[in-house]
Amino acid sequence: MKRIIFAALAASVMLAGCGDTSKVDGLIESSAAETVTLSKTDEAIAKLAEDNAASYWADKETTPVPMTTKIEESELQNGDIDIDLTSLDANMLYAQVYAMTAEPEKYVGKKVRATGTFAHTQDPNGSDYFAVFIADAAACCQQGLEFRREGEFSYPEDYPEVNEPITVTGTFNTYQEGIYTYCELMDADMVVG
Repeated sequence: MKRIIFAALAASVMLAGCGDTSKVDGLIESSAAETVTLSKTDEAIAKLAEDNAASYWADKETTPVPMTTKIEESELQNGDIDIDLTSLDANMLYAQVYAMTAEPEKYVGKKVRATGTFAHTQDPNGSDYFAVFIADAAACCQQGLEFRREGEFSYPEDYPEVNEPITVTGTFNTYQEGIYTYCELMDADMVVG
């Protein structure tokens, strides 16, 4: 039971990095057995990300390479992907997603690829929201990125079952709803499996 609550807490904290948690709360309710009330601030999230990154580099003899560098389009490796989250280990993945949600202005326009499980929620107005949840190596913590597919799709016909494995590739963007800013992968391609 504690593991479910901790996973739900971690998922909500990561998705909430750009603003209001109302959409994240809906995603958590659809995938967790109990509702979790958050009492931690974004400072606690930053501390956890820094601790994870510090523990990763503690045993390394080299200086870490910055995760964000200005890359000419012609120099991109891995096709046209700027940030390939599928190739990072659990600690670096957590730190990278945190960095993207903490300082989204640095990542707007970057092409991002992520693999995880599908999540869905609907707000009281009937708007659908979709995310890819990414579990860490111990499967006790989840991080998520909201995505919006390019083209005309309807839920549930054109989407997998909740918790089914997916890979999403899209352009990192922010958008406003009311006074809140949210992060998303827009014009995303989604591959099931």
